[in-house]
Formats: sequence, structure tokens, C-alpha cells
Amino acid sequence: MDAREDLPKVSIETEQDWKRIQNNLSEALSARLDKELESRGKPGDKEALLPHIDQFLETLFDIARPNLRINGRTTEEPSQDDDVEPFDEALDRYIWSLSDQRLKWDKEIAARRRTRPKELEGLISEINAQHDSAELDVAQEDPTYDGVPAMEIDSDLQEVFSRTASLTAQLSQSISLQHERATRAKSAFQEIKALKS
Repeated sequence: MDAREDLPKVSIETEQDWKRIQNNLSEALSARLDKELESRGKPGDKEALLPHIDQFLETLFDIARPNLRINGRTTEEPSQDDDVEPFDEALDRYIWSLSDQRLKWDKEIAARRRTRPKELEGLISEINAQHDSAELDVAQEDPTYDGVPAMEIDSDLQEVFSRTASLTAQLSQSISLQHERATRAKSAFQEIKALKS
């Protein structure tokens, strides 16, 4: 591998841009030559110098061409398609940044996969230890109700409570029955409405 391959190449969008750069350089050199010949008083020497200038420009462009990247391709590669979309360097940088971000996330996920199970294991064992100690505390206590005074329930209160309990049972049966009736009435109403239409 050549060490020159590590150096970045000059990016140019299209081949037409490269030709425009060549024409601009050629015109600038020709204008500079004219100015220099006029200052020396020898404008007739231009015709003699033109072949040398053309050869110089051709050599200059041949030397510069391997350092160019036109439409994302090096100029050393043969051009396969003229219909290829222009190379988007901003998109290329964005893709590389996304790739770097993905690598960072993969690294973070791998680190979490190594540490999280140990953290969860420690947390679960701590919870189990707390639960076991709470069960032991409850089992060791002897529930006695000696300190609670016994109360007698009034007979009227007991009668009201028993009637309320029986009404609750009747009410739960009545609610389900009323719900069924309402559902049937709604379906009958919809059928009648459909027949009228």
C-alpha cells in the first residue's frame, strides 16, 4: 500500500466541474502570459510559447487527476455509468456518525448485560432475606387477644345486619336480571328500527 492513499483526495461533484476548473486555469494562465509579454514588450512570442503552456497544463492536470475524487469515485477507477447520482458527502458523514452511535449503543448494551444480572441477583436475594425475616417475626409472635374486651352486640343491630345481608343477596340477583332485560330491550329496539328503515 502506498502512503499517499492515507491522504484525503479533493472532492469534485461532476466531471463538468473538473473541465470548468481546467478551462478557468487555462484562461488564467493565458491572461497572465499576455500581461507578462505586454510588460516585456514582446506580444509576438505568445504563439511560440503556447505549445509549451499547453504541454505544462496537460502535465499539471495529469499529475492532479490521481488526487481527485469525482462524484465520490477516484479518477483512477474507470467510469461505468454516466447516470450515477452525485456522491453526497453530508449523507456519507451522517451514515458514519450513525454507525459510530450504533457501536456506542452496542458497547453500552454489552456492558449492561454483564452487570445487570448481578445487580438483579443481589436485589432479589436481599428482598428474599427481608421476606424471610418478616415471616420469622410474625411466626414468633403469639397472637393473643386477652387485652381486647369482649363486646355484646345489640339484638336490634344484629337483626338490621341480617336483613341487610339478605337484601344484598337479593339485590345482586336482581341486578343481573335487570341487566339481561335491558340488553333484550335494546336488541328488540334495534330490530324494530331496522324493520322501519
